[in-house]
Amino acid sequence: MQIETDRLMLRAVEREDAGPTHYWNRDPEVMRHLGGVTHPELEAFTEFMGRIEAKYAAYRERGLPWQAFVVFERESWRPIGTGIFKPIPDAEDRDMALVEIGWHLARHVWGRGYATEMGAALRSHAFTVSAIDHVNALVDPANDASARVCERLGMTERPGGLHCRYGDVRRFVTTRDAWAAS
Repeated sequence: MQIETDRLMLRAVEREDAGPTHYWNRDPEVMRHLGGVTHPELEAFTEFMGRIEAKYAAYRERGLPWQAFVVFERESWRPIGTGIFKPIPDAEDRDMALVEIGWHLARHVWGRGYATEMGAALRSHAFTVSAIDHVNALVDPANDASARVCERLGMTERPGGLHCRYGDVRRFVTTRDAWAAS
């Protein structure tokens, strides 16, 4: 499974991606709004990536479209980030009925518009491969940059946010109808 944009290519996460992607997943500034660095050692991160690959393979086996993506900059073909399209986990890490798109990028590519480009691609993908009527993006309350990305994507913040596995987060939503009209 892959998604292409003018400047990016997203493809399904594989365990072998651990080495080339570990550089931004151990960067405290990149991970600041994502719960912090949880796998500073490559061996533990490789095991984590294996679990992610297996989790999304199991979704596909059940006919579900959820996916975690590694994002490549097409100019260099270097991996620069991660994207997701999946159910939101509740406080006990069980899948909720709400679906999210999400993104994070290596620090050296911040400010290039890639988050908005990736978010738009993930939003389109979500509405193209599933029958959901709306999609969410969850943002750490202190992450103003991601909130601005959501706004550029035409997403509207829902008052009160959401409590889930990530804690208390800001919740931005867009509907299938709003996407189709854009």
